[in-house]
Amino acid sequence: MTDDPDAFVIGPSPSGRLLCGGCAPAGVCGLGVEVAEARDAAVRFDVICPRHWQGGPRVAHGGWIAAVFDDVLNMAALRVEPRLVTKSLAVSYRRPVPVERRLEVLARIDAHAGRRWDVSARMTLDGTELATARAELRTRHPDHYARHEAWLARRPLSRNGFHAES
Repeated sequence: MTDDPDAFVIGPSPSGRLLCGGCAPAGVCGLGVEVAEARDAAVRFDVICPRHWQGGPRVAHGGWIAAVFDDVLNMAALRVEPRLVTKSLAVSYRRPVPVERRLEVLARIDAHAGRRWDVSARMTLDGTELATARAELRTRHPDHYARHEAWLARRPLSRNGFHAES
Protein backbone atom coordinates (compact mmCIF):
# COMPACT_ATOMS: atom_id res chain seq x y z
CA MET A 1 0.00 0.00 0.00
CA THR A 2 1.18 3.51 -0.76
CA ASP A 3 1.68 6.33 1.75
CA ASP A 4 -0.75 8.46 -0.29
CA PRO A 5 -4.23 7.52 0.97
CA ASP A 6 -5.85 8.93 -2.15
CA ALA A 7 -3.93 6.49 -4.34
CA PHE A 8 -6.02 3.72 -2.73
CA VAL A 9 -8.17 1.78 -5.16
CA ILE A 10 -9.96 -1.51 -4.78
CA GLY A 11 -8.46 -3.82 -7.35
CA PRO A 12 -8.38 -7.58 -7.74
CA SER A 13 -6.45 -9.47 -5.07
CA PRO A 14 -3.87 -12.11 -6.12
CA SER A 15 -6.78 -14.60 -6.15
CA GLY A 16 -8.75 -12.32 -8.50
CA ARG A 17 -11.26 -11.21 -5.85
CA LEU A 18 -12.27 -7.60 -5.27
CA LEU A 19 -11.72 -7.05 -1.54
CA CYS A 20 -12.18 -3.97 0.61
CA GLY A 21 -9.23 -2.38 2.39
CA GLY A 22 -10.01 -4.29 5.60
CA CYS A 23 -10.19 -7.74 3.99
CA ALA A 24 -7.50 -7.40 1.29
CA PRO A 25 -4.55 -8.21 3.59
CA ALA A 26 -6.13 -11.56 4.55
CA GLY A 27 -7.13 -12.33 0.95
CA VAL A 28 -10.65 -13.39 1.94
CA CYS A 29 -13.91 -11.52 2.51
CA GLY A 30 -14.78 -11.45 6.21
CA LEU A 31 -18.46 -10.99 5.35
CA GLY A 32 -18.60 -14.25 3.37
CA VAL A 33 -19.10 -12.67 -0.08
CA GLU A 34 -17.89 -14.43 -3.25
CA VAL A 35 -18.36 -13.19 -6.82
CA ALA A 36 -20.20 -15.91 -8.73
CA GLU A 37 -20.80 -14.31 -12.11
CA ALA A 38 -20.39 -10.87 -13.70
CA ARG A 39 -22.47 -9.98 -16.71
CA ASP A 40 -22.91 -6.52 -18.27
CA ALA A 41 -24.26 -4.14 -15.59
CA ALA A 42 -25.09 -6.93 -13.11
CA VAL A 43 -23.03 -9.12 -10.79
CA ARG A 44 -24.25 -12.25 -9.01
CA PHE A 45 -22.70 -13.09 -5.64
CA ASP A 46 -22.81 -16.17 -3.45
CA VAL A 47 -22.99 -15.14 0.20
CA ILE A 48 -22.97 -17.14 3.42
CA CYS A 49 -23.57 -15.39 6.73
CA PRO A 50 -21.03 -16.71 9.24
CA ARG A 51 -22.53 -17.81 12.58
CA HIS A 52 -20.63 -15.06 14.44
CA TRP A 53 -22.86 -12.52 12.58
CA GLN A 54 -25.98 -14.06 14.11
CA GLY A 55 -28.40 -11.47 15.51
CA GLY A 56 -31.11 -13.86 16.69
CA PRO A 57 -31.36 -17.66 16.75
CA ARG A 58 -29.97 -18.82 13.37
CA VAL A 59 -30.80 -15.39 11.88
CA ALA A 60 -28.33 -12.89 10.41
CA HIS A 61 -27.79 -9.56 12.17
CA GLY A 62 -29.30 -6.66 10.20
CA GLY A 63 -25.92 -4.90 10.30
CA TRP A 64 -24.35 -7.85 8.45
CA ILE A 65 -27.06 -7.63 5.78
CA ALA A 66 -26.43 -3.88 5.35
CA ALA A 67 -22.66 -4.41 5.21
CA VAL A 68 -23.05 -7.12 2.55
CA PHE A 69 -25.24 -4.83 0.47
CA ASP A 70 -22.75 -1.96 0.80
CA ASP A 71 -19.98 -4.31 -0.32
CA VAL A 72 -21.77 -5.87 -3.31
CA LEU A 73 -23.32 -2.62 -4.54
CA ASN A 74 -19.88 -1.05 -4.63
CA MET A 75 -18.35 -4.13 -6.27
CA ALA A 76 -20.90 -4.00 -9.08
CA ALA A 77 -19.76 -0.47 -9.97
CA LEU A 78 -16.08 -0.91 -9.04
CA ARG A 79 -15.65 -3.09 -12.12
CA VAL A 80 -16.12 0.16 -14.08
CA GLU A 81 -14.88 2.86 -11.66
CA PRO A 82 -12.25 1.89 -9.02
CA ARG A 83 -12.61 5.03 -6.86
CA LEU A 84 -16.08 4.97 -5.30
CA VAL A 85 -17.58 5.85 -1.93
CA THR A 86 -21.10 5.28 -0.63
CA LYS A 87 -23.21 8.43 -0.31
CA SER A 88 -26.41 6.71 0.85
CA LEU A 89 -27.66 3.19 1.45
CA ALA A 90 -31.25 2.06 2.05
CA VAL A 91 -32.05 -1.54 3.02
CA SER A 92 -35.49 -3.17 3.11
CA TYR A 93 -35.66 -6.30 5.25
CA ARG A 94 -38.37 -8.62 3.85
CA ARG A 95 -37.78 -11.92 5.71
CA PRO A 96 -35.30 -13.19 8.31
CA VAL A 97 -31.98 -14.10 6.67
CA PRO A 98 -30.62 -17.47 7.81
CA VAL A 99 -27.01 -17.95 8.89
CA GLU A 100 -24.77 -20.61 7.34
CA ARG A 101 -26.93 -21.01 4.21
CA ARG A 102 -25.82 -20.15 0.69
CA LEU A 103 -27.65 -17.00 -0.40
CA GLU A 104 -27.66 -15.26 -3.76
CA VAL A 105 -27.27 -11.52 -4.15
CA LEU A 106 -27.76 -9.88 -7.53
CA ALA A 107 -26.38 -6.34 -7.74
CA ARG A 108 -26.71 -4.03 -10.71
CA ILE A 109 -25.86 -0.57 -11.95
CA ASP A 110 -29.18 1.19 -12.58
CA ALA A 111 -27.86 4.58 -13.72
CA HIS A 112 -24.63 6.55 -14.02
CA ALA A 113 -24.25 10.28 -14.66
CA GLY A 114 -21.11 12.25 -13.91
CA ARG A 115 -19.85 11.27 -10.44
CA ARG A 116 -23.20 9.71 -9.42
CA TRP A 117 -23.87 5.97 -9.57
CA ASP A 118 -27.30 4.51 -8.68
CA VAL A 119 -27.15 0.81 -7.83
CA SER A 120 -29.56 -1.78 -6.46
CA ALA A 121 -29.48 -5.36 -5.22
CA ARG A 122 -31.68 -8.16 -3.94
CA MET A 123 -30.79 -11.02 -1.60
CA THR A 124 -32.58 -14.34 -2.12
CA LEU A 125 -32.65 -17.90 -0.82
CA ASP A 126 -33.90 -20.43 -3.37
CA GLY A 127 -35.66 -17.61 -5.24
CA THR A 128 -37.40 -16.15 -2.16
CA GLU A 129 -36.60 -12.47 -1.65
CA LEU A 130 -35.11 -11.82 1.80
CA ALA A 131 -33.90 -8.22 1.49
CA THR A 132 -33.33 -5.47 -1.07
CA ALA A 133 -31.13 -2.40 -1.17
CA ARG A 134 -30.54 0.77 -3.14
CA ALA A 135 -27.52 3.01 -2.91
CA GLU A 136 -26.13 6.18 -4.35
CA LEU A 137 -22.38 5.94 -4.88
CA ARG A 138 -20.04 8.76 -5.83
CA THR A 139 -16.75 8.77 -7.66
CA ARG A 140 -14.58 10.19 -4.93
CA HIS A 141 -12.68 13.46 -5.21
CA PRO A 142 -8.92 13.02 -5.76
CA ASP A 143 -8.20 14.30 -2.23
CA HIS A 144 -11.09 12.51 -0.46
CA TYR A 145 -8.98 10.56 2.06
CA ALA A 146 -6.45 13.36 2.61
CA ARG A 147 -9.32 15.72 3.52
CA HIS A 148 -10.69 13.11 5.92
CA GLU A 149 -7.29 12.65 7.59
CA ALA A 150 -6.89 16.43 7.97
CA TRP A 151 -10.39 16.73 9.46
CA LEU A 152 -9.73 13.87 11.88
CA ALA A 153 -6.36 15.31 12.94
CA ARG A 154 -8.16 18.44 14.19
CA ARG A 155 -10.24 16.37 16.64
CA PRO A 156 -9.06 15.08 20.02
CA LEU A 157 -8.89 11.34 20.57
CA SER A 158 -11.93 10.01 22.37
CA ARG A 159 -11.66 8.65 25.88
CA ASN A 160 -14.18 5.83 25.67
CA GLY A 161 -12.20 3.17 27.48
CA PHE A 162 -11.02 1.56 24.27
CA HIS A 163 -8.53 4.13 22.96
CA ALA A 164 -5.90 5.88 25.02
CA GLU A 165 -4.15 9.07 24.01
CA SER A 166 -0.44 8.63 23.47
